[in-house]
Amino acid sequence: MAQPSKPLLGEVVRIEGTQIRVRLVSGTVGFVDASANSQLLSDLAVGGTGRFTIHQCSADGETELRFVSAEEEDAPRSFESDVFRLQTALNHRHNAPAAHEAVVPALDEQRIQQWLQRAEQRLEQLRRNRAKRLDEEFYSRS
Repeated sequence: MAQPSKPLLGEVVRIEGTQIRVRLVSGTVGFVDASANSQLLSDLAVGGTGRFTIHQCSADGETELRFVSAEEEDAPRSFESDVFRLQTALNHRHNAPAAHEAVVPALDEQRIQQWLQRAEQRLEQLRRNRAKRLDEEFYSRS
């Protein structure tokens, strides 16, 4: 178990339920468990910065952080913040149900047979017209 450190500046990169993922300026990514402090979830947003201390490092490599204070920053928000805001906006967008123009009836065997018969009739007409045209061309040349 690591000794609690001095407060470090960190940026919130993701919020997963009651866990807030934070990237510290040292490059360490850890989490703050906000289950005991619901006010913390409203104080911190993705892209927000604050001061955090390293509380402990577990055997599986997870770093638990403690929130110290929020930082007001005039700099533009990070790329992760913009992506998170876009995903949130898309997830909360209400889609109107698509209007179905026409319900496609199920093709049964009888309809398929009727379609094939009509197609055969049309093909037969085309063959007769072609034969007639070729005969007329042949006899008109001689």
